[in-house]
Amino acid sequence: MKKQWAGIRVTAGCGLALAVFFWGVNNVIARGITLEVRPMAVSFFRWVSALVFLTPFALKNLKKDMPVILENKGFLFLLSIPSVAVYNSLVYVGANFTTATNISLMVAAMPALTLGFAWAINREAPGLFNALGILVSMAGVVIIISQGSWQVLSRLELNPGDLMILVAISSWALYSVMLKKRPIPISPVSFLLVIILLGTPFILPFYLWEYAVYGGFSADGKVFWIFVFLGICPSILSYLLWNSGVRALGASLASVFIYLVPLSTSIIAYFVLGERISLFHAVGGVLILAGLILSASS
Repeated sequence: MKKQWAGIRVTAGCGLALAVFFWGVNNVIARGITLEVRPMAVSFFRWVSALVFLTPFALKNLKKDMPVILENKGFLFLLSIPSVAVYNSLVYVGANFTTATNISLMVAAMPALTLGFAWAINREAPGLFNALGILVSMAGVVIIISQGSWQVLSRLELNPGDLMILVAISSWALYSVMLKKRPIPISPVSFLLVIILLGTPFILPFYLWEYAVYGGFSADGKVFWIFVFLGICPSILSYLLWNSGVRALGASLASVFIYLVPLSTSIIAYFVLGERISLFHAVGGVLILAGLILSASS
């Protein structure tokens, strides 16, 4: 039984790491595409793309799961708001008003916020190693976003974009805790399809307002393939892997994997954007991984 549980934890951890990797790619794409496509358009068409790809695979399970879905429709609706409607939309909008460094700093607060929600909602108290792991990983994140310089960290200033990112990560932390509190016995693809169907309509009015004010965008080949990637990897695969990881490991431990976002973003930016990887990236990365190992041992 111990070996089986250890295998489940390793599998869930690998899935969470892959989910975070896709979100790191999403961050790199988001910084570039918002120059051509407005943020609410990115958010809306990302989920429309996800619906197109997910629906054929979910229909069979959806029919079988429909009685349970109808029984839990209110809770599924509540889950769709912070996860689909709020989180990504505010990240895309906030990125237009703040820096990538500030976004990384705000993301570093997510595990602590998740611990707070987990304690308040689920009475899920963190273990000693879990708390130590969060502190060690946060130290690694601070080193990366400050580039190993106290002067860089001391010059950070909050602006409306930072507040949007704070609301966004709070909504994701709340979603993760709610997901653990009340598991719904339906297939993962049915669950994801339902929350996308319930959450996407809340983005539509904001996209239509954006379109009326700023106009549309050129749907060329590059934009098309970007939406294909956003619809499949960070929207479908990452959500399925994250939901599975939260159910297996709990919201508090799963949230620590968010610390891999700055690390994965830095590595991806090195290959895609030609950004340098410096000593502070290596030191921060080692601390983040050490924190994950500490948390996983709790």
